[in-house]
Amino acid sequence: MSRSALYREYRPADLSDVVGQEHITRLLEASLEQQKLSHAYLFTGPRGTGKTSVARILARRVNELPADTGLESELDIIEIDAASNRGIDEIRALREKIATAPSRLKFKVFIIDEAHMLTREAFNALLKTLEEPPAHAVFILATTEVHKLPDTVISRTQRYDFRPVQPAGMLAHLQSVAQAESLQVDEDALGLIAELSGGGFRDALSLLDQLGSAHNHVTRQLVAEVAGIGDEEAVQQLIVLAAQGKSDEALGLLVSLWSQGAEPTLLTEHVLLVARRKFLQNEKGELSQTQLARILDSFMQAARELKTAPIPTLPVELAVWRLSPEAATLQAPAVITSATPSSRPVKMTAPQSVVAAAVPADLPGDVLGSDKVTAKALSLIKSKNNSLYAVLRSGDPLLQGDKLIVRCRFRFHKERIEEPKNQQFIEAVFSKVANRQIEMVVQHTGDQPAAVAAPADEELVASALEILGGEVVQE
Repeated sequence: MSRSALYREYRPADLSDVVGQEHITRLLEASLEQQKLSHAYLFTGPRGTGKTSVARILARRVNELPADTGLESELDIIEIDAASNRGIDEIRALREKIATAPSRLKFKVFIIDEAHMLTREAFNALLKTLEEPPAHAVFILATTEVHKLPDTVISRTQRYDFRPVQPAGMLAHLQSVAQAESLQVDEDALGLIAELSGGGFRDALSLLDQLGSAHNHVTRQLVAEVAGIGDEEAVQQLIVLAAQGKSDEALGLLVSLWSQGAEPTLLTEHVLLVARRKFLQNEKGELSQTQLARILDSFMQAARELKTAPIPTLPVELAVWRLSPEAATLQAPAVITSATPSSRPVKMTAPQSVVAAAVPADLPGDVLGSDKVTAKALSLIKSKNNSLYAVLRSGDPLLQGDKLIVRCRFRFHKERIEEPKNQQFIEAVFSKVANRQIEMVVQHTGDQPAAVAAPADEELVASALEILGGEVVQE
């Protein structure tokens, strides 16, 4: 027997039913009471926080329709999914609909969901309508990525920013739904659902629906397993072991979690959530704030790397390893000794891990000739950062004693090479290959009057070299 999903069943019917967005509902309620309506609204914020629900409520309220009115049959309330109707032809068709008067209601209301998906041409067409809207039309744009909307469109709307629902409000709402549906769910299980939802009602209710329809009794451990976290006690133990630098034991726990079906992205998000809460509460517990800060830093790096990782679990495993004493030793600043016995040890400015990754340990030996040092160093830089190699190569690097002279024709090449991380990396690689400390000096040779500046095509080639990481080959 089919039934409606919980997130549909418990969608708010009026502004007073919306939870966690009181800063928005108060303003909308006041404007409706005073009949001070805008012709265009922009609802932005995370997914599942009520943007579309409030848009539908507003569409009913401006037309003085009862809260239980179904909008599917209302011809004057038009919902458009911009993700699948994003082109200029669709917007032109929309403009034709806008021009006609409402068939039954006072206002024609156009709800454009996922508005950031519209093409540039579609935005331009929509902008003309927003600039001179007919009196009978109201527009409501909803988006999770407001930064992708043109400023010209945003400036012609009343903007309302939806916030993630706070855990306390989410928990209270989930408790009321579970009670209404006669679901046997432990309170700490509801608390974990609230945490995992990221402040979005739709995700929270969808997970509760999934668990409640398949299990007579929902526990916190069951929530963790179904949500892709694995054994939650093991996750808590993982955080402690990793923070204490016990990487072998922590990695063993990770292997166990993978075998239980833990999903790397969800596990990482949960570790960050738990560690952040402990960090902010600053309780005198098993871990110090410093240890928690290191956990947060390492797993945030893993979260960024997960998007492109060829092995899905690897970024999480490396996040654990980076917290070990061994990793801390490898990441400490390196000290190299010159081949000349009388010279003092020289401290390199780049982390040893960066240099070790670029230069094999057995490469530096006897002092090489300048040309050979330059050739080997450039080759190693190219293998690690092709675009930086192209920019550096265009400056004809010349090694003179302990100085690496780079002459850049274009100022933006000089600025790129002198970025601290790039300069440190280049100096470290050259120092390692030469077996002595090398200091780089970057010169700009292109200071010319505007009338005799480098031709546009040469600037274009130089830009292409930097972006694409290539080099000019003379035939």
